[in-house]
Amino acid sequence: MSVTSTYTFLQGFFNGLFTVHNTAQAADQPFSRTFPNSSTMVLHRPNGEMLVDLGTLINTNENVGLVSKRLMSAGGAMTSELRVQGVQWASVPYFMQSPAAHMPMDMLTKVNFDFHIETPFGCTDVDGTISVFLFLFIDAQKHLQVRVDGTWLHVDGGGFCHAPAFNALKAAMPGVRQQVADLLPGLMAVTKNLKFNNLYYMPGNGFKAAGIAAQNASVDTAIGLISA
Repeated sequence: MSVTSTYTFLQGFFNGLFTVHNTAQAADQPFSRTFPNSSTMVLHRPNGEMLVDLGTLINTNENVGLVSKRLMSAGGAMTSELRVQGVQWASVPYFMQSPAAHMPMDMLTKVNFDFHIETPFGCTDVDGTISVFLFLFIDAQKHLQVRVDGTWLHVDGGGFCHAPAFNALKAAMPGVRQQVADLLPGLMAVTKNLKFNNLYYMPGNGFKAAGIAAQNASVDTAIGLISA
């Protein structure tokens, strides 16, 4: 079914709560994307759209368990699910380290989760968030590709124990990054040997039925692919 999807972002672009209003079209329509204002995105989605819900593929019990085991090496425990969010390159926290690595409006996929570390008596416990950023793109042969682009660590608390906890987390980051990278073959399997002309992001699960829905763009994102 060809639909026109109007996304209204209530807490920022691809962030937090949003609504989507889908209107079915009698005739097929080519893909197009417009931004009527700073809080609205309109997608014309053709019949041939291949929808991939990244959150469903990544945030599985098995994957949560695998990442959690990596975090245990730093004495930490996961306190959230694996959240999946689309983020513009200019809003990625390490953007200023290499601004020309992508176009400012390019979208990356952020896979992030919260953690907690208990500390010795006299120190406050440590809480924080680890984020791994993925870059999805269509290569010269028109195949979907994905690679780990970078990581980011945010830590709060710890008092006098902050530095040891932070250093332990930094030491564990390569393992966490590798564990997320190990999820990529499963992601690629759904598009194996297929060719595409276009790739675009949608907040939430890519809901396509006619009607209105409200979702959270900070925990799930989807991509649409148009066959070559």
